[in-house]
Amino acid sequence: MYVDVTVVAYDGMHELQLAGPLEVLSAATGMASAAVAYRTRIASVDGRPARTAGGLTVAPDGALGDGPAPDLLIVPGAGEVAPHGSELAVAIAELVHRAARVMALCTGVFLLAESGVLSGRRVTTHWKWCDRLATAYPDVHVDTSAFFAKDGPVFTCGGGTAGIDLALSLLEDDAGRDVARDVSHRLLTHLRRPGGQAQLAPRPAPSVGHPAVRDAIELITNEPASDLSRSRLAAQVGMSVRNFGRLFAVQTGMTPGRYVERVRVETARRILERSEPPASLDEASASAGFGTVQSMRLSFGRVLHVTPAEYQKLIKSVSTGFDGPALRPIVRQYSQR
Repeated sequence: MYVDVTVVAYDGMHELQLAGPLEVLSAATGMASAAVAYRTRIASVDGRPARTAGGLTVAPDGALGDGPAPDLLIVPGAGEVAPHGSELAVAIAELVHRAARVMALCTGVFLLAESGVLSGRRVTTHWKWCDRLATAYPDVHVDTSAFFAKDGPVFTCGGGTAGIDLALSLLEDDAGRDVARDVSHRLLTHLRRPGGQAQLAPRPAPSVGHPAVRDAIELITNEPASDLSRSRLAAQVGMSVRNFGRLFAVQTGMTPGRYVERVRVETARRILERSEPPASLDEASASAGFGTVQSMRLSFGRVLHVTPAEYQKLIKSVSTGFDGPALRPIVRQYSQR
């Protein structure tokens, strides 16, 4: 069985988001055990070459409007969101409704959103762009933590190496788990990431203008193990509990409780990364303000979709060199993104 794939090329796109999924699909196409083969066509708006963010020049096979409707349309992302109503967005919108399936990586999801194909669907993007996507397209259900999301014929992911995860999942749907596993082994990556599929976003640091909220954030950041109840925070900044909660949510996009939880998870995460001497779960939970390991475990599950013990194993795997290349992208996204 042949699957016709069209990959959108445009100036400024991230080359990994072009090459990563294509590497997965091409590897499967060359395997005798695969019952599916992917025929790839790269297309730009006008058929002219495109230059990636890293300086590579991609020579397309033609223009987006040419050729038959694809079985799979792949839209890589870029470092910025394409302008609303741009020529690129219009061209993709015309093609997306003719494609059997669509895959958008990182900010490529904004190009799909303009077509209306994402309305009512669960999608994701890189954590940096989740809030903007949810605000710009309120009819789209944005999953802020998933590496990738699949909703019917629409596939989206956070970008970077998550495009490889998503392509492997698509391959598993098309050709079966054995083929997808063999491809993942060939590419020295995991068919399933250890510890779940949650994006690891950095400590929240919203830009706020109100001095009371700035003072509260400073207290939360500097004293995560202290009493950070809403009543105590409100008293510290001289506001009523109700008004403080409302103002904090407007300024940061999250409740005080949710912000405190994320900072405490980030604090515990950094403690667990310590190798000399290794930190215990009890020490991490107490220092981060959780009180108990069980409370920390619940928060890790909500924020990172991984348990503290699993996270610590990932760190140990990297430090000892065991499967390091495959695990490193998971635990170092904080500094790389």
